[in-house]
Amino acid sequence: MAKRIELNYSRVVFNEAAHEYFLDGKQLSGITSVIQRQLFPEEYSSVPKKILDAAAEYGTSVHKSCELFDKEWTNDGTVEVQDYIDLCKEYSLTHEASEYLVSDEENYASLIDKLYRASENTFDIGDLKTYYGKLSGEKLEKCRWQLSIYAYLFEMQNPKAKVRNLFIMHIRNKQKKDGSWDHIKEMVFVDRIPSDICKELLDCDLRGEQFKNPFSIPKEICAQMGRIKELVEIKNKAEEELNAIKADILQSMVFLEVTNWATDEVRLTRTLPTIRQTFDLVKFKEAHPNITDYDDFYRISQVNGGLRIAV
Repeated sequence: MAKRIELNYSRVVFNEAAHEYFLDGKQLSGITSVIQRQLFPEEYSSVPKKILDAAAEYGTSVHKSCELFDKEWTNDGTVEVQDYIDLCKEYSLTHEASEYLVSDEENYASLIDKLYRASENTFDIGDLKTYYGKLSGEKLEKCRWQLSIYAYLFEMQNPKAKVRNLFIMHIRNKQKKDGSWDHIKEMVFVDRIPSDICKELLDCDLRGEQFKNPFSIPKEICAQMGRIKELVEIKNKAEEELNAIKADILQSMVFLEVTNWATDEVRLTRTLPTIRQTFDLVKFKEAHPNITDYDDFYRISQVNGGLRIAV
């Protein structure tokens, strides 16, 4: 059994008021600012400062309320805190630390929102977000980079520890102008970016060089995204209309007791109801508990890969 490890704490000093990190008098860079300048420099360029400030104020209040619950088991009665509690219960999270500071002890430092202990030497890293709208696209990719770099620095600071899962706890409950509520409560897991790639990003930033993102979408593909969305929407609308027409025609064919209609352009065939038989593997295992090796019962076939599009 693995020995329970205790976390190491950085010597870096965090100035909360100015949101700055210092080590022996030297100012260190935060991870969010690295990601911003290296990967998403235009993210907030068109957003008014008033909106950014309001979003930051709301996010800070939710963070502090959830942190208060983790430290003192104090529920302030807000929907956001209750949603946070519900997510922790649903995913069996054991709180280890909030605002845990990680650093390479030389150039970079940052605070991990939430750290949960999964085992004696394994941890989950969570980031609490209060974003408006769906967590996708650049928002999600930025979170993935942020959490992956946190994991890299965390394991560097705690060599005997391992990171298991990275996830965003997307929580929001804000009233809209029409009086309805923008209520979001979801857990979004992200795939970890390898540590060597995270290190290369930090090294490029330290050298003042532009990092070449291996996950960036080629420009020629980006140029096609809008058209892809248009075509998918046209396809969905056409399928909806076609399904409605098919339902009307099928009803007429059943009423008139015909199975085929045809013109020079289209042939319509009504298929009759049938019975489908499937093999229930669970019941088979229950009925034959003496069988432990099922390899001989599986039929393996090659399935070609493809492209899945979500809009």
